[in-house]
Amino acid sequence: MGVAKQMKHLSWLVLVVALAIASVAARHADPAQPATVPAEDGVKALALQWFLQMQAGKIVRAQYTPSYGALLTDDAVKAMSRHLNQYGASPTRAEILQRRSEGAQTFYMVKLLFPRGDAASILFGLDTQGKITAISVVSMAGD
Repeated sequence: MGVAKQMKHLSWLVLVVALAIASVAARHADPAQPATVPAEDGVKALALQWFLQMQAGKIVRAQYTPSYGALLTDDAVKAMSRHLNQYGASPTRAEILQRRSEGAQTFYMVKLLFPRGDAASILFGLDTQGKITAISVVSMAGD
C-alpha cells in the first residue's frame, strides 16, 4: 500500500477514534458551560495555522483536548507532516463549507485553497472551549 493510501487510512482511523472519544466526553460535558467556540473567521485562521504548523512538524498541544492530544504522538505528527509536505505549497486562504454541532462539539468542514488553485478539505472538531477534538484531512487534490 502506498504512503498516500496509508495516510488516508490513518486519517480516517484517527477521525473515528477521535469521534468515539469525543462522543463519550460529550455525554459527560457540563451543559451549563459557556460556549466559546471561535467565530467562523477564527476557525478559518485556525485551519490555516494548523496546516502551517503541521507542515513544519510542530503542534501546539494546548490547542487540543487532552484526549485528542494524546493521540498525536511524535510519530503521528511526523507522518502527517510528510503527507502535507508532499502537497507542496501552503494554503493561501480557507473557506467554511459546512458547520454542524453535535453535543458539546462543533464540526467544521474547511476548504483550504492553494496558490495553484488546488484545494483540500479538512474536518475540524472543536469543543465548547475552542479546543481541537478531531482533525481529518478528508481529501487533497491529487489523492
